Amino acid sequence: MFKYILKRNDQKVPFHPEKITNAIFRASSAVGESDWKRSQELSEQVVLQLSKRRSKSLPTVEEVQDVVEKVLIDNGLAKVAKAYILYRKHRSEIRQEKAQLLNKEQTDQVDKKFDVNALRVLVARYLRKDDRGKVIESPKELFKRVAVHGTLPSLLYDKRVFKKTRKPKEDWASEEFDSIKQEGKISIGEYPLNRHHLSAFKRTYDRFACEGQMKMTWKGVLRLFKNGYFDKYEDEIREYYTIMVERKFMPNTPAIANFGNVLGMGSACFVLGIDDDIEDIMSKLKAAAIIFKSGGGVGYNFSHLRPEGDYVKSTGGVASGPVSFMTMYDNMTEVIKQGGIRRGANMGILNSNHPDIIKFIHAKEGNKALRNFNISVFLMDDFWKYYESKEPYPLLNPRTGEVVNHVDPQQLFDLIAHQAWESAEPGVIFGDRVNEFNPFLEALGPIETTNPCGEVLLYPYESCNLGSLNVWAFVDKPNGGKPKVNWKELGRVAQVATRFLDNVVDVNRYPLQEIEDMTLLTRKLGLGVMGVGDTLFELSLPYNSKRGLNFMEKLMELVNYHSKVESLDLAKERGPMPMFKQSFYAKGKLPFAGFKDKSSWNFDWAALARDIKKYGIRNGYTTVIAPTGSISMIAGTSSGIEPVYSLVFEKNVSVGSFYYVDPVFEDRMQKEGLMDDELIRDVSAHNGSVANLSYIPEDIKKAFVTAYDIAPKEHIRALAAFQKWTDSSISKTNNFPANATTEHVKEAYLLAHKLGCKDVTVFRDGSITDQVLVTVKDKKKKSSKDDDGNLVSLKDEKAKGLAVYKEASVSNDADLEITPVSESLVHEPDSEEKDDDLELGGPVHCKLCNL
Repeated sequence: MFKYILKRNDQKVPFHPEKITNAIFRASSAVGESDWKRSQELSEQVVLQLSKRRSKSLPTVEEVQDVVEKVLIDNGLAKVAKAYILYRKHRSEIRQEKAQLLNKEQTDQVDKKFDVNALRVLVARYLRKDDRGKVIESPKELFKRVAVHGTLPSLLYDKRVFKKTRKPKEDWASEEFDSIKQEGKISIGEYPLNRHHLSAFKRTYDRFACEGQMKMTWKGVLRLFKNGYFDKYEDEIREYYTIMVERKFMPNTPAIANFGNVLGMGSACFVLGIDDDIEDIMSKLKAAAIIFKSGGGVGYNFSHLRPEGDYVKSTGGVASGPVSFMTMYDNMTEVIKQGGIRRGANMGILNSNHPDIIKFIHAKEGNKALRNFNISVFLMDDFWKYYESKEPYPLLNPRTGEVVNHVDPQQLFDLIAHQAWESAEPGVIFGDRVNEFNPFLEALGPIETTNPCGEVLLYPYESCNLGSLNVWAFVDKPNGGKPKVNWKELGRVAQVATRFLDNVVDVNRYPLQEIEDMTLLTRKLGLGVMGVGDTLFELSLPYNSKRGLNFMEKLMELVNYHSKVESLDLAKERGPMPMFKQSFYAKGKLPFAGFKDKSSWNFDWAALARDIKKYGIRNGYTTVIAPTGSISMIAGTSSGIEPVYSLVFEKNVSVGSFYYVDPVFEDRMQKEGLMDDELIRDVSAHNGSVANLSYIPEDIKKAFVTAYDIAPKEHIRALAAFQKWTDSSISKTNNFPANATTEHVKEAYLLAHKLGCKDVTVFRDGSITDQVLVTVKDKKKKSSKDDDGNLVSLKDEKAKGLAVYKEASVSNDADLEITPVSESLVHEPDSEEKDDDLELGGPVHCKLCNL
């Protein structure tokens, strides 16, 4: 028997008979005749016939496929043969489309691992292009340059080069180095370093040298390169490259776009503190512009600004208040966002006890203003005391600290809930939950700010360095059998990804020196997950079930545990974060709620906490769950921890319309013998759901639930399940049907606080006039109804408990261009990607974060 075959590009590769078995099994499943044993027997016949060939040359892929067709027909399996032929034709068309997209004659093995939509995203946003806009970089080259860039700090942490103690002896950082002239002349094994890699490496070396942590001069480090000493790190490069190419892990958008490129910034978002001083306000405006230019987003808490109408001593005038300055920041963002690969993004936060809180809550009413902002109310620790006692809630002037007014806390909360019902904003941040597990509370005070999508809790000048594990990629289907998660491999990759993200902190080119300094003190990471919705489909676990919630907890506990184990190992190897002794880690505490619930442990957290107390930890946080919009599209999976939005989307392009079907749903329907055009039309007509299709088996209905099949409270319970084992916070869309009421929103917020969530936003279907993400049936105008089916007017909704706020008004002008902006809600293509062929729909991520 032959051991190799020839690919279409004449490349000689090992022959794997199991690929034939898989292909036959897929074709059989497509006609509802799944039989693994028969597929194996037919595969053996194919191999036997190929072995009898008279030609001495190696068989080609096309020859193998021809023999498969013949064997299927000879065995009387005409339906299976037809399915295989159609599949073969379809794959050929896809190869041609991919080659055209990538501006190349033939696709390679890496191109084949990504679907067409993923490649469209890569082409639109990430792959290098020439001056005429033509693609000049392949996905393979992209992931290599990112992997090389992410490995560079590991070389400087080599024992021969690095020392943990910080004792500067001389200024070695002054040595000059021309990275352009040395481009391509320096390599790590088989991986050559381009000018941007070399520039980043020199910049990182200089910082280490200034801190006195280098054992040799820059010339000495270069000699190690020339002697091949660093070639051993090609294995680390290959490991990072492999987990990206196999779609098991993706860093956030800035790292994919900027690593190995001129900007060199791998952080997604930042936080800036704003003081009650015009010079500080304007300096932060400039800082935000610089961050936007580099492709990042910014969060701010405007609560330190004096309220509107307050006295200004220097001018004798009155203050314009936080909302007016937010408008100025919004206008600046509008200008800056026109360039780059992603728009500028802001999170505006105001404390619940600020005198301008009511104006702030109304700031995005109808989504007519602050179009480049998400906004959230920061509920102060004492808010709940007043809320429960129903006593008037004091509002404090931040300039003087004096009480200047009172509001009814319950009516204030009702107003927040109503505005979220009406405009999907503001969200709420629970200050008590945020700081209960803040490891730096005693040293740095309370955290009061998040990044634009709300999932990363940060101090001023900190940054978030994010990456996500594609859980779906770890689902094994042995021999066509019952799918199961490869937990061991998931844990291993979680540790590899944590090391990669720690390297990002070091090699990153920060937009401001203050951000670099603060980030290096706490070294926060954000390892999260995506593909949860597809994984639950694959495992037939209903998202809104106890089994589903148990799976979510188990998943996040495992990710958190392995990220902490790696962070501990990094602390032993490289030294703990500088703020370790000032953190509660040094007291044996860990920053997530699950640590207090020993009955739910699947790992020995007590032993890990003891080791961290003894040796330190490298990273202030290791886990965050981001919306994963673009990177989940690259990975070809569902976004973040979201349930699948719709099982079927109608996709409209210039030449007509066609349907996109969730791949896991399509595979299951084929196995059940239900996959046909009528099913697709029926699902599409029912808002992408099978809940009301009588001919779908009940077990499938329960497993394949979509976002709007799930009750709002179950969205919150899922959020809480993940929050239990997450250090920072979570970006998630908590979907509400169009007929939900303000009271439903309020109940969700209260449940979220009770269950320990740190922040939450909601999105009521149809609450935004120009909603980007709609299923086919959504295109018809919806009326709002209460639980009894009676029509509820917007006026009636607004009147509930809010009469005291006379300024409350709503304008729903259909002529206005209203943009969805709720947390992890939608994807609105940037200017260069406004192409009907790019997006497939679904609530893939926060529009502003655009991760």
